[in-house]
Amino acid sequence: MELILISDSKLKIMLSQKDMTKYALHIEDINYDNTETRRAFWNILDEAKHKTGFDAAKERIFVQVFPSRCGGCEIFVTKLENGVSADDLSVSVAKKKPGTIYRFSDINDLLTVCSILSQRGYEGESSAYCDEKSYYLSISDEPLFIDEYADMRENKKYIYHILEHCDRICTRGAVETLAALR
Repeated sequence: MELILISDSKLKIMLSQKDMTKYALHIEDINYDNTETRRAFWNILDEAKHKTGFDAAKERIFVQVFPSRCGGCEIFVTKLENGVSADDLSVSVAKKKPGTIYRFSDINDLLTVCSILSQRGYEGESSAYCDEKSYYLSISDEPLFIDEYADMRENKKYIYHILEHCDRICTRGAVETLAALR
């Protein structure tokens, strides 16, 4: 198991296939409602606390799980700030490739695109992130008009860069949420 403390509120956990076997986890059936999965998850977080100091026991957290090529997985754990609406623990397993990712240099362009997509009845998955320089929108489709407002990121693994280095704006329903701000 490899642990990377991204910030005080973000931890990246990389489990090898051997680690998955050790914790009796299978990417196809990771489900926090399952007692064994819950126990394994908290054992992993307990080990992470001892090795990195990242303590999630008293925090509300958001967890994202992505399968890796080697049979293991990557887990991103984010402590939620006060006032952030989420379940006490949300577990999201990415079983398919992320959608198309667009990089915007201006928030107004991001809001415009979300507004247009909403007006056109877009109902696919969407999430939005930002860093110091850019805004990112991940959507499940590839509408052609977005190229007028943003640069498309060809590499589907770019989502890992975003999850590690960017702040979350909306994890789900970004198009609908951000369209309302326009």
